[in-house]
Amino acid sequence: MMYYTAFATFFLLGVASAQIPLQFSSCLTKEQYLDMSCKFTPASDPKLQKTCYYMTENKLVGSTNVSTPPDSTFKNRATVSLVGNMCKLNLKGFSDDQPKKYTCFIKQTATPVSISAVVDKSNLQTCSAWCVMQHSGAALLLAFLTFPLLSELL
Repeated sequence: MMYYTAFATFFLLGVASAQIPLQFSSCLTKEQYLDMSCKFTPASDPKLQKTCYYMTENKLVGSTNVSTPPDSTFKNRATVSLVGNMCKLNLKGFSDDQPKKYTCFIKQTATPVSISAVVDKSNLQTCSAWCVMQHSGAALLLAFLTFPLLSELL
């Protein structure tokens, strides 16, 4: 029985780590700014230069590459930063009445990886700790499932 428990634990860990290379989340701050984050799997070589950028309607919203200027619509309104394995966008003055498709691009190798999401201001959640927990629900569920299985091994 203990072997099955150990196998189930490693299976759950393997499935959770291989599910999605990119995770995308967005929320609205109390100042009506758009906060977006794009979580990615870092490349195996830590020496590789990482850049990330966000686009909407073929317009560059912002980039971590300072030599690439954003579209004039977003100039001085958008900030993009890389924090660990997350690319974060903060867009001031977010007032889109119509839903727009935002795409996050992560470039670690020659070919960038991207993920897109349609952002509708009327359906956005307010940024809070609960919002963060909802977006990382898979990790939370894995923690709750793994603990009982590991406690049987002790």
